[in-house]
Amino acid sequence: MLRRALLVTAFAVPASAAVAQTELLNILGGSGAANFIDQAARSDLFEIESSRILLIGSQHPQIREFAQRMIEHHTMNTNELRSIPEAAERNPPALDARHVALLNALRAAEGDLLNRTYVDQQIDAHEEAIVLFRTFANAEPQVTPLRAFARSKLPMLEQHLAMARALQLPRAG
Repeated sequence: MLRRALLVTAFAVPASAAVAQTELLNILGGSGAANFIDQAARSDLFEIESSRILLIGSQHPQIREFAQRMIEHHTMNTNELRSIPEAAERNPPALDARHVALLNALRAAEGDLLNRTYVDQQIDAHEEAIVLFRTFANAEPQVTPLRAFARSKLPMLEQHLAMARALQLPRAG
């Protein structure tokens, strides 16, 4: 809940966005290179795994197409990240308890609930990723390969977020 409030604050109030982004990064584990690498890899892994679950259980053609694109894009993203020396030296992180719980909720859902849960999770995941990437990319004026990577991926993440938002199904009642 706090994470959601911080995300809303980070996007809705430009004057305090830096504070909200810093607070979110502290919740996610800090703003250093090692943390960025781990969080970016974990984000990709979650988006890939949740998309695989969706493809097993959903028949919704547009959401399936989006899920396939997430698998492709976030696999490429992970491979590109791993090609940067700072990231290549680190072992890929496992999913944390929060992401495992999200995947379990997705596995338990069926039909329309599966589609809604997946899309909502993708929106949240991409909002978090955008804050992570933007904050890391702009943390210091020095451009390192890792910061350049973070900057270069922002348009893709923003496009994914817009696509996920466009897939939100109308709520009943």
